Amino acid sequence: MKRIVLVSVMTVATLLLTAGYALASGSKEPSSQGKVMLHFANWVSAEAATRKNIGEVIAAFEKENSGVEVDNVAIPFDEMHQQLLIQTAGGDPPEVMQLNGPWPAELGGVGALADLGKYASKEFLADNWKGGLEAGMYKGVLYAVPFGLTPHGFWWNKKLFAEAGLNPNNPPKTMDELISDIKILKAKLPSDIYPIGLDTTKISYALTEFWPWILTFGGRPMYNEDYNFDTPEVKKAFDFLQTAAKDGWTPVGQQIKDERELMAKDKIVMKLDGPYLVGILRSLNPDLAGKAFFDTFGVTTVPIGSGDTPVTIADIHQLGMSAQAKHPRMAWKFMQFLISSGISVKVYQVPYGLIPSLKSTFEKYPELYDNPVAQEYAKAIIPSMIGGPYNPEYGAAGQFIIRGMQQVALTNAPVDQTLKEITANLKTLYGK
Repeated sequence: MKRIVLVSVMTVATLLLTAGYALASGSKEPSSQGKVMLHFANWVSAEAATRKNIGEVIAAFEKENSGVEVDNVAIPFDEMHQQLLIQTAGGDPPEVMQLNGPWPAELGGVGALADLGKYASKEFLADNWKGGLEAGMYKGVLYAVPFGLTPHGFWWNKKLFAEAGLNPNNPPKTMDELISDIKILKAKLPSDIYPIGLDTTKISYALTEFWPWILTFGGRPMYNEDYNFDTPEVKKAFDFLQTAAKDGWTPVGQQIKDERELMAKDKIVMKLDGPYLVGILRSLNPDLAGKAFFDTFGVTTVPIGSGDTPVTIADIHQLGMSAQAKHPRMAWKFMQFLISSGISVKVYQVPYGLIPSLKSTFEKYPELYDNPVAQEYAKAIIPSMIGGPYNPEYGAAGQFIIRGMQQVALTNAPVDQTLKEITANLKTLYGK
């Protein structure tokens, strides 16, 4: 078992450079059994609900490739990021790794990930959604490819809409409609039911959940090396957060896990979340099995704000390859198998609630995605996603932003001053 220590992204860069690793290594790894060994680090094997499923997919790959053995390295999600930094800095990274959010930019930016543009065919790239590929790129280099698409859509409880006198099949399509519906829900429903769920905690995922709202209001801070949060567009997003907390629209101090539990109990009407919410809410409330879920909940695009079209951030499951991989071609073959093979789609992706990353999967297996959630994701939500504003320093930058979110939501701090402080901290961090 590897010992857990604190390692920063910049420490990884320093160790990689001083050790002089051959980051584009294609050398052969000796094996006493004459097999190619691939180490696959992922969090789904650490979760009871999906451990067996991903194991079946790996076994199928090994059966098709008799000279390959896959070492399934299970790491809990909340430990994954740190463990990848540690293993890379120590010169012992997994050949293939499951990634999320800013990790491709953080690891790729310091030379820890391979450039997948060297292996991906034009056909493969064309079969992906533009926003999905953007999520794995940093400075034009493709460091990760989508494994399953899970961008946040806008979920609402149809039954609570009807109870409040709203049309259960007509969710808000604009921010003005959303604010109007929130006020009606707040006035008409019992006081222990919240119109919307917004994560106001200090976990990193609180920012991930808030980015679509910033984008919706027209803000693009941190994109294109612009670190200014003190803009009218970002202010509107933070004003929305502050009002939601102050006026009791959202529960305060509840993480996304807590929000989901409340939503399963009909205590939160609307929230942003991924397609896996279907399985999560069903596990929390058995009464939502089968058609009952779709009778109770609907999902659509994030309400339109300043622009003409909806937008959400490409928060997705990704796969990356270590720049130190000893068998990069076989590692890429394994990655493609995980993404596109029939057994991966049927045994892992569908049961786990992932939307396939390749457009052609919908054509090959239409019966597997014949439900309102998958159809809405394919038709509207996935096309609305864009990549995040990620870079190697994003983790540190995110802490400044989250602190500002908490000040605004929990202490009712002035939004203008808070955004000025975030901007100053970011410019110091990035040397601007």
